[in-house]
Amino acid sequence: MARNLYDVGDRTPDEEDGWLNEKQEKRSKVVPIGLVAIALALGIGGTMLAMQVMPASSAPANTLSPVNSIADEFSLCDDARGDACVLSADAYAWRGKRYHLADIQGPSEIEPQCPQEAALARKGRAALMAMMNGGAFQTLQDSADNDPAARILMRDGVSIGQLMILKGHAKAWSRDPVNWCKGQAAIGPAQTGAPTRSHITSSAKPGRTNSGR
Repeated sequence: MARNLYDVGDRTPDEEDGWLNEKQEKRSKVVPIGLVAIALALGIGGTMLAMQVMPASSAPANTLSPVNSIADEFSLCDDARGDACVLSADAYAWRGKRYHLADIQGPSEIEPQCPQEAALARKGRAALMAMMNGGAFQTLQDSADNDPAARILMRDGVSIGQLMILKGHAKAWSRDPVNWCKGQAAIGPAQTGAPTRSHITSSAKPGRTNSGR
């Protein structure tokens, strides 16, 4: 007598269905190793991409030391011993001392090489005054910089010097001089109508010659 198919292994139809369902449930609970590897790879790749996209600071945070928080109203002046005034596109006087922005260099109004530089210097000077009067800001001293008069001006985590660069009023500081007279012949101060401000003292680093530094 032929045996029924369900007799094999002593399984009944109901038992067979239950066994299959249990096996399928176990399989559904097992996460394929391949999917785990893909997830890990995506996580690592995303982290590396985020590190590349995040902007790097121009100076490490631990090298900048806060010096003062300033909320004074600044004006234009030619006296390096001024109380709160802007001397040039990259220098200012505060409480009797002269300081300069460490992260930029601006055109010189004292010894311009062409009329274009003199005009840019006047415009940049006014722009710096407007930015410094935009609200309280912090002055930071770079511990890696030996110049006691060098300052980074920060407001809400943004460098005022970098804003000057973005607006076209200054260039990033470099030991190489900036040519502000492209397309123009270099001439002396007497021909540009630039003021002579010999009483403005310089507290610049060696090698910094622009803007009266």
